[in-house]
Amino acid sequence: MKSMNVILSTVLVAFISFAFVHITKVQAEEKGKGVVGVVVSELSEKYAFIERKGGTYNGKSIAEKPLGSSIKNKRIKAKLLLESLGYKVEYVDDAQLKDPAKLAKYDTLFFPNTVMMSKEQRQAVKEYIKNGGGAIFAFAMARNDSARFPYKTTDLDLTPIIYDTETWIWEWDNLSELFQSAFINDVKIGNYTVASTNNHPIVKKALQRLGTSKLVLKNSRYHQYGPEWIEVIHPYPNSYVTPILYYETIGYSNVPKHTPANTGAAYAIEYGRGKAVWFGFQLLNYISVDTSLSNEWDMTNPLGKNEIQGEAWQGLKGGEELKVLIDEAIQWTSQPLTTSHPIDRSVTVSLTDVKAYPRANDYVVYGTMTANNEGNVVSRGTMRVELLDPSGNVKTSYEKYVVGLVPKGKSYPEKFQLILPKNLPTGNYQLVAYYHAGRKSKDGLKIAGVTKVISIKNSRSKATILDFAPFKDIPNNHWAKKDIDVLASLGVIKPEQNQTFKPNAPVTRLQAATMIVRSLGLSTKNRPNPKLADVKQGRDGYDIVATVIDEGIFSGSNGRFYPNAPLTREQMAKILVKAYQLTGEEDINFQDVALSRWSHPYIATLKANQVTKASGYFRPNEQTTRAEFAAFVRRAMLAMGK
Repeated sequence: MKSMNVILSTVLVAFISFAFVHITKVQAEEKGKGVVGVVVSELSEKYAFIERKGGTYNGKSIAEKPLGSSIKNKRIKAKLLLESLGYKVEYVDDAQLKDPAKLAKYDTLFFPNTVMMSKEQRQAVKEYIKNGGGAIFAFAMARNDSARFPYKTTDLDLTPIIYDTETWIWEWDNLSELFQSAFINDVKIGNYTVASTNNHPIVKKALQRLGTSKLVLKNSRYHQYGPEWIEVIHPYPNSYVTPILYYETIGYSNVPKHTPANTGAAYAIEYGRGKAVWFGFQLLNYISVDTSLSNEWDMTNPLGKNEIQGEAWQGLKGGEELKVLIDEAIQWTSQPLTTSHPIDRSVTVSLTDVKAYPRANDYVVYGTMTANNEGNVVSRGTMRVELLDPSGNVKTSYEKYVVGLVPKGKSYPEKFQLILPKNLPTGNYQLVAYYHAGRKSKDGLKIAGVTKVISIKNSRSKATILDFAPFKDIPNNHWAKKDIDVLASLGVIKPEQNQTFKPNAPVTRLQAATMIVRSLGLSTKNRPNPKLADVKQGRDGYDIVATVIDEGIFSGSNGRFYPNAPLTREQMAKILVKAYQLTGEEDINFQDVALSRWSHPYIATLKANQVTKASGYFRPNEQTTRAEFAAFVRRAMLAMGK
């Protein structure tokens, strides 16, 4: 159990970190520009200089890994470029890249061919940008998993994330929703030109500084050096992604259908409160810096072939103009949005064509389940259907992993057949389907559910299929009915003996704790005794209270928990932020929540994550109703996306 000393130490460290970040930014701003962190990825730099043979692994064809050019040199070039543009530049190592709090000191992060990242690093970068950070993705960003690095020369290169996710919808794994785009392909092209659009502030300001109507980059390396790899992505409809560069001409493409006219070459992205710019070509190859300013260059590769250091690569033109665009991109990404773009992870699951009837030797239940992504970001998860007997015990089940759902997309309808014994007990059975978000390992939460009632009055007769209506006091037009029904299907809330929910009654601290424990799937076993005078071991609710105290979600007061006390709306804000690990803050203009109020940061975090949709007044001292808490819990579950 967390002690008060640990909590105080955490708060003190956070305060010192905030002060250091503020001072560092102020010092940089006094010089006119912000603080940029250039990412040093040790494994990305090592990966460039290894070769691995291809082969087969678990029935999958694994591509060979050829020798690449020096990523270290690109990193050094990026640092010198940014310093020449007037920025304060610091290197960001692999350990820092795991912690959003440590990244918060930077106005923008610059990723020079940072292909190799861990899941923890990708999550930290996503949180950093969502909360108002900026990033420049300078080609080949986060497409390989460092956990599978092929250290041995005999190892196959299993690092490409596609081998694990099995779909280009999740090309960047848990960072994918930031890009709001489908990865199309890696394509080899040659003799091409890249031109600017004229529909974004980055481009408009760059063209104004250059005194021209269009920025053009030229690549004429094909006949002497062969084609070069580019990445092609396609933004989803209604995304916050804008093209800023496109391929105006392409002389050669090994996959012409994936490089049609006006294929995007660079995009400006807005995600949450933050911004990023993604480049699908190797922009640093166009740039020239003063090589003498560093003595750390890779001079040759492992085969003894000379490596290019600070010079622009031969056959590339437009580097000086590109520097101006990069400068404007950094300035744009350094300014967070004033209001967060909504990140909607809503998914529903449906049950259709449900039938149940006896056969010669058994009783069968047929149906179809479908997952529907109603949100604006990609999703993946496991659809599972369970058949519960009248006592609530799971008798049989079936599940199907959905590798990827694009925004507004549906899974393939999954037909299932569940078998029961012939002479089964009669009564009302429940057919429950739910969607467990996350990888196959189910590292996320159950976020969607639906239930049908299978009424079996005679084991020799066809069953009646009924809609699930767990609460008599929740009419169809109740504002929170959808949230309440979903949580009921997921087992987060359960009806009283008289099948009521009491939506307008205040939620008690114990009821709130129970819903949180169930929604997070927390184990209540072997929790330390919190030693509270009003929640004794063996009493109803003890295991729940011990769990939320141990997890640091709730705290006692004067040796008591007050399980039957109502929960105020500001207390609710604090426990939701803690329980669902919500981050980020957004300016709030609630007239009844002063900046100095203790609950202000928690309420601001709920606002940033679209958990609260209130306007004008938050009513922090009012009691939270059971319906309000159900709605807030479901929104927090969706906001927790990993």
